[in-house]
Formats: sequence, structure tokens, C-alpha cells
Amino acid sequence: MSENNNITNQDESLLEVALVLGGDHRQSVDFGTGEIFFEGVQPGQENGREVASPLSTLHKSPQIEYAAGGSLLKVSAGIVSEAPIGGKRGKIGGFSFASRKRLMRTIAKVKRDAKLPCFVTLTYPNKFPSPIESKKHLENFAKRLKREFSDIGFIWKLEPQERGAPHYHLLVWGVQEADLFYFVPSAWYEIAGDGDHNHLLFHMGCLRNQHCVSEVRSWRGVWSYASKYLGKTFEVAGWDCIYPGRFWAVVNRENIPFGVDMVMCVTLKDARLWMRYQRRFGKLKSRNYSSLTTFCDADQWVKNFLGEVAS
Repeated sequence: MSENNNITNQDESLLEVALVLGGDHRQSVDFGTGEIFFEGVQPGQENGREVASPLSTLHKSPQIEYAAGGSLLKVSAGIVSEAPIGGKRGKIGGFSFASRKRLMRTIAKVKRDAKLPCFVTLTYPNKFPSPIESKKHLENFAKRLKREFSDIGFIWKLEPQERGAPHYHLLVWGVQEADLFYFVPSAWYEIAGDGDHNHLLFHMGCLRNQHCVSEVRSWRGVWSYASKYLGKTFEVAGWDCIYPGRFWAVVNRENIPFGVDMVMCVTLKDARLWMRYQRRFGKLKSRNYSSLTTFCDADQWVKNFLGEVAS
């Protein structure tokens, strides 16, 4: 790739905040424009400390992984890594940084040219259940949605309000805004309203507030919602002493327009060149990354790479 290659001139910015990870390096970066999420992993270190060599290792060739049509691009140098450790997953105690990463990567796999989703917010009246009890409400609500709209698919995220009440944010595909506009308030009220009529009026947007359903107007809007509502971490008094269960999940994955996962093997030289451009693109200091993940127009990056190789 040449220095003058227009690889970083994307059609629009994604998020306003990027998270840069690598060993003990974790900081926020404010970009005015361009794609934003960067993750680095330094070999042989964990939280800035040297780690012992694993008993077994995996050998991975240099490669580029991306979601076709989506925004997820990962470049790996192919450095030997530790074999995955099996075992039963422990109880979920909070919305961890790793879970946030997985959620944002999942959203980044959605095709950029797909029909835009609707954004739904579900809250509780003055009387509210525990997070685990609220999951039963969410499950019943999901069943109603699937019965009413056969093509629906959505990603939900649990979040506590300051008063400690659980509430949910959903990105919904496969349904028109007008259909959700009338269905969601009454359905959720019947499940979780506890007879409080103000609960219904609130979700209908009749209490000087916005309706609980809105259509996302642009791809940039998807990331705006993702960063503001779905991806943010939080601390609420009392939630550290309870078991809230999962904080997010995908429902009816087949109805969400995810791009196909693609893997392209490259030389180590090309992998390092890609990561150099990613660092420049994100204005990152040069570091010994073994992999680098970027939220960007993945197809454009791959197209530029293949064009450079062909020339």
C-alpha cells in the first residue's frame, strides 16, 4: 500500500471514543473523524507483567479476519499463542470490559448497507423486580415479539438505572418502526407494568418524553446508540452484591444482517504493514502488537490491500 492510498477516508465516523488495549495499556482516545475501536495484544505479557510459557501452544499463520460488508477488521501477525483453556464458565458478576468488547464486535459484524434497525427502551414503574426476575419479563416479551413478527431479530442489553431498577435497550431488525410503535408499549405494559398506567403512558411518549421506539436514521446512528447505551459500563450501588446474569445477548441471529466471517492468509510482512497503517489511522504509538482490531469499512480496506497486491 502506498502512503497516498486513500484508505482512511471513510464515508462517516463511527463512535466518538476509542478504547486502546494492549498489556497494561488502556486509555481513551478522542477522534474527530474516522473509525475508532482499536485493540492491541502484546505477546508474553499480561497486565504489563511477564507471564510464564504455556504448556501447550497454538501456531497461527498471519491473516486478516473481517466481516464482509461489515465494520470489523482484525489483523494477526501469527505469533504463537497459548492454547485455549477449557472448563465451566463461572457466574457473571458484572458487565466486564471483555463482555463489552464482544458486544461491540458483534454489532460491528452487521452489514453497513443493511436496512437500519429500530431502537427500543424498556423500563419499569416505581415497583421493579430484581435483574434475574426481570429476565423472565424479557423472555416473555421476546416470545411475544417472535409470535407477532416472524422476521424479527435483535440484540438486547441490560442496564441499571440510578435507582437500581433494571431496564433494557434493544437494537431490532426485521420490523417496521410503525409496527413496533404500537405493539411495544402495550405488550411491555401487560408484562411489566404492574398496573401502573403511567408506565404505559411513559412508553407511549405521553409524559413529555420520547416514545420507547425510534428508528435509527443512519449507520453512524447505530454506533452512536451502541456507544451511548449498549456499550457503556456502569457501577450502581447494590448491583455488585447480586447476580444479574447475562448483560446482553442476540435473539434470532439468522434475522440480523450479519456479514459473513472471512479469513485471508497473508505474509508476515503484509500483516505488519497492515498494522502499521492501522496505528497511523488511529494515531497510535508504535508498539509490538501481535494483533490489531479496527472498527472501519472492512471491505474498503481489503479492496485497497488486494489492489496493492495486484499492482
